[in-house]
Amino acid sequence: MTTPSNKKLTTSGEHLAVPPMELAALDHGEATPPFASPPQRDRVESYISALEGARGSKQLIVIKGHPDPDSIASSIAQRHFGAAFDIDSTILFFDQVSHPENRALVKSLDADLIQYRDDMDLSGFDFMSFVDTQSSHLPVPVENPPPILTFVDHHKSIGGIDAKHVDIRENVGATSSIYAEYLAHTQYGLDPNSREDARLATALMHGIRTDTDNLLIGRQLDFWASAFLSRFIDDDLLRTISHQSVTARTMEIIQQGLNNKQIRGTFLLAGVGFVREEDRDGIAQTSDFLLRHEGIETALVYGIVNGAVVDGSLRTTSATIDPDEWLKSVFGADSAGRHYGGGRRNKGGFRIPLGLFARCSDRDALWNIGKKTIEDLVLEKIGLKTSGGESSSS
Repeated sequence: MTTPSNKKLTTSGEHLAVPPMELAALDHGEATPPFASPPQRDRVESYISALEGARGSKQLIVIKGHPDPDSIASSIAQRHFGAAFDIDSTILFFDQVSHPENRALVKSLDADLIQYRDDMDLSGFDFMSFVDTQSSHLPVPVENPPPILTFVDHHKSIGGIDAKHVDIRENVGATSSIYAEYLAHTQYGLDPNSREDARLATALMHGIRTDTDNLLIGRQLDFWASAFLSRFIDDDLLRTISHQSVTARTMEIIQQGLNNKQIRGTFLLAGVGFVREEDRDGIAQTSDFLLRHEGIETALVYGIVNGAVVDGSLRTTSATIDPDEWLKSVFGADSAGRHYGGGRRNKGGFRIPLGLFARCSDRDALWNIGKKTIEDLVLEKIGLKTSGGESSSS
């Protein structure tokens, strides 16, 4: 998209003049979006100002946790904006791209993501930018990490973010929606004739759809962003990345969840045993599936991944459970204060390292310890442990 010259973003000393959102919306032939208000205009201004201040630098765009459609799309959008300011961007992820749909997304978009290696030197970057994550610490120790340029997220704010631009919106279903807003209201938007921009729009649309359950739990900005992006997406590409078959191993994990489920009122708890790293997204898929069980409002599924961590996924439709607060209160934090779990209003997850116990050669004993610990913590939290310390039967 090319913005008329009289509405281009310009700098004048410390002030950055951003065209009113109402005018930008009219440029797209739309009615004024209902969320077009000064706070959002200020966020766009802050974002562009931060990038302008980093012109010509090198930024490391950080994806924490296993890359998912929202974090992948948001990182590509961050790189897109960086290019407009001659910022050399590297997208770095730390955990394996394990879900088949996400692997297809990365391949189809030619996303150019780089996985962290122990021999990498991160000291050559001028800035870091974080997308779709609650915290700004790196998952690996880095001496003198670069300062943070931008931090854009939609999870519950935990504070303590020191960045030139911070945009955290708990009332938005996907970080991709925030980036769509940035695209819609700056001159660095989308060109309908650009194949690269079509891939970006498609990635953002997919990120919104996956994080909002196909807009079933979408918020106002998510719907508006989807409408905006719909004019630029590649329909064939969207179908390709949205309709991946469930792997045989994931089906086995779902079956394990069905066999091992414990139902306590409207709460379902299921352990699925040992899971390979490349199959760990099957835990989340099992949680999604079991939430559909009749009478269930909350499903928590867990397993031991790679023999090294207890990995769990929570899904809920309950009006009384805040996944972020609930998981943090159940599983606590490490010695550095980093919580093992977290989430947003309808879903969350946790990863707890087994530490020394990972060396246990008796898999049955290791599983029984992990299973007993998770059950005790969860059932105590929901108030369904018996006085003798044993959980009630299914």
